[in-house]
Parts: sequence; structure tokens; C-alpha cells
Amino acid sequence: MKVLSFLGAVGVGIFTAAWLAGLQRKGQRPAAPLGLLNINDASEQDLVRVLGLDADTAERIVEHRPYPSKLDLLGRMVVPEEIYRKIKDRIVYKAS
Repeated sequence: MKVLSFLGAVGVGIFTAAWLAGLQRKGQRPAAPLGLLNINDASEQDLVRVLGLDADTAERIVEHRPYPSKLDLLGRMVVPEEIYRKIKDRIVYKAS
């Protein structure tokens, strides 16, 4: 049973990798999951409108791009921990 589970996981991984490679060849990027905002692509206006941030915080996020992870918002002291806790479940960090 463990072997079948492993083979299934490997198959899903191969399928996903092939799908992403196909998108990359076509010059497309996979979109952020529904309802999540990519902090590496979003405009300042989107950060304010969708996440409810103030203009200064949105500007700091844009200035410090790119982010290899969401935690970089804290590590680089771009946003305070209180704000990070409010937005962390609504953001992604896909490379642009």
C-alpha cells in the first residue's frame, strides 16, 4: 500500500512539473490561487484595496521586491508583525 501511495505522489509531481514547464514554454505564469495576492506582482493600489494596507506600507512592499518568501516582509522589516499576521494568509510570493 505504501508503494502505491508513493507511486501516486510521484505521478502527481511529474504531472505538475510537466504542466508548469508547458506554461513556462508558452511564456505564461501560473496565476496566484484564487483570492491570494502575489506580493511580487501586485500594484500599490491592489495592496491597498485588496489587503487594506495604508499607502506607505504598500509603497514599502513594492520598493523591497522581489521576495523569495512571505517571511521576508518581516525579515527585511518592511511590515510590522501585527500587519504581517493580518495579511499572511492572503498573500503569495511567486517570482515575477
